[in-house]
Amino acid sequence: MRSRCLLPLAVLGTSLVLASPAIGADRTVSVVDFDFEPGEVRIEPGDTITWNFVNGGHTTTAAAGQPERWNSGGDTGATSPAGAIFQHTFTTRGRFNYFCIPHASFMKGVVVVGEDEFPKSQSRFKQVRRGNRITFKFTLVEPAKVVAKLRGPSRRSATRRRLEPGSHSITFRDLRAGTYRGRVAFTDDFDEVSVSRVKAFTVPR
Repeated sequence: MRSRCLLPLAVLGTSLVLASPAIGADRTVSVVDFDFEPGEVRIEPGDTITWNFVNGGHTTTAAAGQPERWNSGGDTGATSPAGAIFQHTFTTRGRFNYFCIPHASFMKGVVVVGEDEFPKSQSRFKQVRRGNRITFKFTLVEPAKVVAKLRGPSRRSATRRRLEPGSHSITFRDLRAGTYRGRVAFTDDFDEVSVSRVKAFTVPR
């Protein structure tokens, strides 16, 4: 992924055209008043979004916990002046939420990159109980956040942030005697959720 923050066009003048190669941005989002226009953009991997700050005092900042990050304000979160532009090239498929730091409660936008290729993130889900512990084993066919929750005499939960495709497992140990149920939820980069239900099992006394 690649991000670029450029100075206001009025300051750069024509020297930008002469000194720099064409960027070739695919889509433009205008930052006007207190809106990103359009609010949702659909592109393909490798495409670039250019945010054009028609009005100053704003940022374009990726929401936390996503596979790609960008922030027009840099480490300080400084706002951009009117006339500035900021660019980010997307390389990962998914749904990316972003916001303006000073107006985070209402000034938000979405970039959707590519299409979701899988109806669900997991395959080969199974549970294995041994004594007073339970292990959930599964294979991810795409990157996904995983949240496992167990209900019963011992309430347990575990979160795994964006695991890569492949084989994984989650184990809950030292469960008290009794009957348990639960679920394991998988959330992909498009914010689509698929669920594997935990079959009821009993931990003996």
